[in-house]
Amino acid sequence: MRIIVTGSKGKLGSAVVAYARAQGADVLGVDVVGAGDRRGYMCADLTNLGQLYDVLRGADAIIHLAAVPRAGEFTAARTLVSNVSSAYNILLAAHHLGIGRVVAASSIQVLHRAGHHIRAHFRYFPLDEDHPADPKDEYGLSKLMAEQAAQMFARHYGMTIVSLRYVWVCSAEEWATLPHPPPHAAAVDPLPFYVHVEDAARAAWLAATAALPPATHVVAFIAAPDIRFDMTTAEFLQRFYPHVPRRSVLHDHDAPISLIRARQAFGFVPHYACHG
Repeated sequence: MRIIVTGSKGKLGSAVVAYARAQGADVLGVDVVGAGDRRGYMCADLTNLGQLYDVLRGADAIIHLAAVPRAGEFTAARTLVSNVSSAYNILLAAHHLGIGRVVAASSIQVLHRAGHHIRAHFRYFPLDEDHPADPKDEYGLSKLMAEQAAQMFARHYGMTIVSLRYVWVCSAEEWATLPHPPPHAAAVDPLPFYVHVEDAARAAWLAATAALPPATHVVAFIAAPDIRFDMTTAEFLQRFYPHVPRRSVLHDHDAPISLIRARQAFGFVPHYACHG
């Protein structure tokens, strides 16, 4: 199986490349840095559609992780245009080349970004994929627009696409710092979610290889089963989101986010939990 992994030089991308190769896949990593050798890595600008046809030729599946990773690194317009155009180009080229499976990194920021000056308007906990989207900046908006493009290509062109709504992906080094101390009482709408990079990489592999029907777009949260703070979930929610209704009982350090969709659609169950 030949898999293309974009953003292969990043924290998550490098982990996905390593995991997929460990499963026996023929993997080509793609990013915008360095020089390519065509055996395991190619340098390409994903906003250039012509380059994508060369890079993607012969692939069985694409795991698209490349993006400007957050708001504030570049101008808002550059972040939005770069992320949306690269995601759209991936889908368009995959359609034209007959590549039926695309997995794309989306983000919990289609709902909210922690610490943003605009307050969160969560309607309930645990969060799930049916919660109304409410991006607060160009990054979250770019991810929502990419999801909408994926829905179009799946519905009208028969592709199978999975949009993985990642929470904060923590590296092995960052894992050693968990759980974090409780956030300061004055913190603005902190988000308690995280996922270990190895779990995040395995989720991408499962989404790329699971038996899914054609003309399907699956949107799924990818997170650890517990919160990243050294406090109970009840304490966290009472302190920061006291007026948000709870749809189910959350015990101990349970993450107030649903992982049911990922488990049912492609078998993802997180292995890492910082509270044991």
